[in-house]
Amino acid sequence: MRSEGAKRSHAQAWAELLAEYLPQSEGEDPSYPSLGLLLQAAAREPLLGSMYPWMSMQQLSVSPSDNWDDWGREPLPAMFARPDSYSVVDRSDRGDPVTFETSDPAEAAGFAARLVRDQGAAQTKAGHVWSAEVETVLRGAGWYPGRNVDTTVWRERLEADGFRIHSAAEDFLREFGGLTVVGGGSGITRAREPFELDPLLALGEDDRFGEWGEEIGHHLFPLGDLDHGHAFLGLDERGELYVVVNWLARFGRMPEAMENLVLGVMPIRMPNSVQP
Repeated sequence: MRSEGAKRSHAQAWAELLAEYLPQSEGEDPSYPSLGLLLQAAAREPLLGSMYPWMSMQQLSVSPSDNWDDWGREPLPAMFARPDSYSVVDRSDRGDPVTFETSDPAEAAGFAARLVRDQGAAQTKAGHVWSAEVETVLRGAGWYPGRNVDTTVWRERLEADGFRIHSAAEDFLREFGGLTVVGGGSGITRAREPFELDPLLALGEDDRFGEWGEEIGHHLFPLGDLDHGHAFLGLDERGELYVVVNWLARFGRMPEAMENLVLGVMPIRMPNSVQP
């Protein structure tokens, strides 16, 4: 999928994706999981078809936006063609995983549409409240409501290394800086990975962060690392949380992004992202 260029209609977006993931044959057995058949069923579902489709690491999702920079505010539900079934993965308003499996791609698409409809009806303007599981994980790492740590050392060391902090990163580090989450195991749409919120782990990486910031047109500041240093975490001035490697992916905007990071939600990879 692309993030720039002329605006496409929903139908054009689905047509392009369907052409890319054609079923193996016209008479393909619908009882055998196929990403192409799942896409066809999702495109025919009125609510899903009225939105834009997104593929990320074999995860099919939908969004009101056709722009990667805007996508991902509610990255679930996610649809998959598993080896032995079609599945839809979501999470409840308490953060609990919700999984639906079926041999029928149309049934999977219909279930996903109901979840999208329910999520839209449930959206409110109320302040964010952590799900019970995320709050437990954060408290176990040392977080508590009202946490406010001194960021001076981080800011001075990183600015001496070429970084420039912004207010969103400053606020994030005051609340979460210094925390280490060691959990692992299965998550909602990816394995849960440990992460350490120490921005000094990115010392020497100002060129990488600067180049990706230029690529997306936003100011990326490091927060720490993911999976014992296999990737960095960064935040832009709007509060978007990113995985930064030789590719770029987004967990969404804070505070929902923290829920996605802790609970094991697949970050959405920047289309065709390669190292600048």
